[in-house]
Amino acid sequence: MFKLRLPSYYLVISALITGVVVYFITQKVNQYLTLKTATSYTPATQDCKVDRKRLEGYSFVSPLLYVDRECESQELIPLKENVVNVINLAKNEGLVSSASVYVRSLSKPLWTSVGAEDKYHPASLAKVPVLITYMRMVEGNNQILNQKIAFAKQDTTLPHEHYTSKNIKPGNSYTVKDLLHYMIAYSDNNATLLLMQHMNVAVYNKVFTDLGLPIPSNDYNQFLLSVKEYSLFLRILYNATYLSVPASEYALEMLADCDFKDGLVKLIPATVKVAHKFGESGYGNTYELHESGIVYAGATPYLITVMTTGSDLAKQATVISNISVQVYNAMTTQPL
Repeated sequence: MFKLRLPSYYLVISALITGVVVYFITQKVNQYLTLKTATSYTPATQDCKVDRKRLEGYSFVSPLLYVDRECESQELIPLKENVVNVINLAKNEGLVSSASVYVRSLSKPLWTSVGAEDKYHPASLAKVPVLITYMRMVEGNNQILNQKIAFAKQDTTLPHEHYTSKNIKPGNSYTVKDLLHYMIAYSDNNATLLLMQHMNVAVYNKVFTDLGLPIPSNDYNQFLLSVKEYSLFLRILYNATYLSVPASEYALEMLADCDFKDGLVKLIPATVKVAHKFGESGYGNTYELHESGIVYAGATPYLITVMTTGSDLAKQATVISNISVQVYNAMTTQPL
């Protein structure tokens, strides 16, 4: 039989070509696998404990109030640095003596803080737990909002308010619904006192213990909270698992009517909705001014709480505004 004999160098060339083809195919497969692995799984850079706070006391359900990661978010480090710079500049210029900030994204599990453990008196921020208490009471009796309470006379022992707005008038009767609006939208102390005289104290205390917070002391000077602790009240309203969805919506809608415009909302676009509450306390040369709110910035809603001490409330309000705009810009312009 006739056999075809190929020169030996043909065999060498053929082997080389085959080797090159196999090499390139192997490289492409490896690149594909590497790309697929990189886009589908990113190893965590931090080992963070996750704390899930659930509402206790039920037999068959365990409502989830909030989820916390212990570690601050690396994505928010540039924002934290900017906030620290604002605070340090304000201290150097004598605008504040101290300031603490807590920021949490409500669309992603991201948070950061400055002075998160420092304690302040919440002042009128404490009106939000009163609001939550009444919403709890309303869930058991929806007629409570329409109940009328007579206002006989002003309490002259209440602390002086520098930021004043609308107030209830002695000799008139008001529905609980109206009193809640005066308390939240206008921060009226007389409306607040009237509501507290008629609220269920056990329900009020339980709001705190349900969140893992101590029951407020009867000693005004001992009622202290940090920015991170206080933020829990707004978080449970936004999550709508502590109150019913309609009750949470109603409470936040009322907070969106707050008419204090010198702090969080001053430098951000007027078209952005903000559900917020401010608080002031102090006398002489020592004052505290705080504000906490949910900023509904389109697809990136976030929660911000700022607490300050200083000697001039107007200057402290300016610092809150400067911090707020830094946070707004970071949360709405940076790809987080």
